[in-house]
Amino acid sequence: MIPLNEKEMKQLKGGLVTATALLGYVAVAAGVAAIIKIITSSRGKISIPGINIQWGD
Repeated sequence: MIPLNEKEMKQLKGGLVTATALLGYVAVAAGVAAIIKIITSSRGKISIPGINIQWGD
């Protein structure tokens, strides 16, 4: 096995996902899920802290 030099090791190191980026991804996924639910159902309710949406009978 050949040891790697410092330059080669830096190329192998992957970037970490920050907590802010992770929360952003979760927020976008929740928004997409809510839009799909609204489009595909005739009635329903979505409750997100600070936001309450209700449609239909």
